Amino acid sequence: MKTIIDAALAMLRPHMTISLGGGSNVSKLAQEIATVHNLPLTICTPSELTKLKCEQLGLSVSPLSQITSVDFAFDGCDSADYQLNLLKSNGGIHTLEKIYAQTATEYIILTPFSRIKPQLDHRVPLTLEVLADAVSQVLQLTSHLGLKAQQRKDQTVASFARTPNGNRLIDCYAVSWQNIENLNFELRQFNGVVGTSYFSNTATAIITTLDNKEVKLIRKGDLK
Repeated sequence: MKTIIDAALAMLRPHMTISLGGGSNVSKLAQEIATVHNLPLTICTPSELTKLKCEQLGLSVSPLSQITSVDFAFDGCDSADYQLNLLKSNGGIHTLEKIYAQTATEYIILTPFSRIKPQLDHRVPLTLEVLADAVSQVLQLTSHLGLKAQQRKDQTVASFARTPNGNRLIDCYAVSWQNIENLNFELRQFNGVVGTSYFSNTATAIITTLDNKEVKLIRKGDLK
């Protein structure tokens, strides 16, 4: 039976340049790429864990500074709406993922169909990457905007979570993300906010598995 990973792999051609983001589906795609012979690719990644996975599989990873363009950037998401807007919050590397996405001709999301809804899932936070000195001010702003927010704690050590850039993460929750465009705009403009986990008009396609097990590539306008 064809899978999301099979569909992504079928898009690749020799000598393409691809970016592999974070998440379990991207990790599975890396595993499949490593098994294919005669498919030379240039690979880059915004994820330290994906870089390690690729190296363990014998796949060479190039720094983005050596790459001028990317054919396909593959990534996962925590929530997507019918307009292909995304929340990519749990991994905490959204700022780097946006940099790689903007380099790509196609930014393709690999995700279960259960994560695609008419509106973004309010249970998934809007996550902010914030300079440490600005945390208290940003928390005041989120309260003013009617959001419930908290600084993310590290799950392995007694410390706050930090991004690869050394910054803090603030998770913001709302009753609904119907107004996320305006909220995101207000937050992005605030000094000390480095980036947010809301990806608006960034994804060009989603590869998913429908309820009937059919693998489908969805583009903007396909879902009503």
